[in-house]
Amino acid sequence: MKRVAIFGAGNAGQAAAAHMTKMGLEVRLYNRWANEIEAIKAAGGINLKGVLGEGFYKIPVITADVKEAVEGADLFWVATPAVAHEFLAAELAPILPERAKVFLNPGSTGGALAFTNTLRKHGGPKEVVVGETNTNIYITRITGPATVTVWNVGGVLFSTFPGKKREEFFAEVSPYYPSLVLSKTVLDTAFANVNAVMHPAGIIMNAGWIEHTGGNFRFYTEGGTPAVGAVIDQLERERVATMVALGITPKPFVEVFYLYGATSKEAVETGSCYIALRDSEANKEIMAPPSMKHRFMTEDLPFGIVPYKHLATLAGVQTPVIDSLITLASVVSATDWLSKGLTLEKMGLAAVAKYNLLNFLREGTI
Repeated sequence: MKRVAIFGAGNAGQAAAAHMTKMGLEVRLYNRWANEIEAIKAAGGINLKGVLGEGFYKIPVITADVKEAVEGADLFWVATPAVAHEFLAAELAPILPERAKVFLNPGSTGGALAFTNTLRKHGGPKEVVVGETNTNIYITRITGPATVTVWNVGGVLFSTFPGKKREEFFAEVSPYYPSLVLSKTVLDTAFANVNAVMHPAGIIMNAGWIEHTGGNFRFYTEGGTPAVGAVIDQLERERVATMVALGITPKPFVEVFYLYGATSKEAVETGSCYIALRDSEANKEIMAPPSMKHRFMTEDLPFGIVPYKHLATLAGVQTPVIDSLITLASVVSATDWLSKGLTLEKMGLAAVAKYNLLNFLREGTI
């Protein structure tokens, strides 16, 4: 791994570009909208601050031309929001090299499956391997023109589709990211999407307060009341039940959150998502969304709990809380999230029977 194409120059993309350059990799940074990378192009690179050290890192290719970014790269790192995965996969399909390795950071819920399915639909390389993390490796924000600050590089789960390629892919990227934890399948990573557990319940149950104050309250502490916590804890029980029914060993949310460095060991011992969120120093001061048209709704619902629901249907598991949150969110947004989000068909699972799911995840074909 020497040359990396990074797609998306937002918070995570800029952090990855600067960090990888610092680690000696040649980065080709792509962003769909040219105006959003003008400051980086003018500077010729990115200023990195925070826990990874401080310094300016020159980026040799900064472009809005996807073909230019792909040229000569041997790893394709996707740092876009999940809402852009389908567009990007369709753009990449005809130009990715054979046996390409694509890394989604993060994959959200079902991202690697959906990305692969889109590549296949658009004639992409037959032996592509798509890896994903369950959440973003970097806790980071853009803090100025061509400047990004990283506060933490968390422990995250990693797997690939097809799963039989996971150890090979892991061996290539883990020397650069030792906090990666290898998992069996991309449903292990998908079901560990922490944003799906945290955000839909919080934004729906705080809708009145968000609209009244414009988000002028602390989302996780002031908005994370015992009632909100009770709903999140029940959502967690439905998530775990679905995993068990599909033959996947569940990893509790509190353990995933602790691995990420986002809560206390004492909170983990309670087993409560509510207490884990309440005790999260990393999230303590984060303010609520300014409106209901926020990624907690537009991303963490359709690419978070909507695929949970469809996977639960495949598993034969009832999910009353997840169903209710999707219904309420659809009414609030005037959007049918159940069909607009990731369905079994979009994940390439429509023809996969429950009994054959694990084999499909491993082999990549029915």
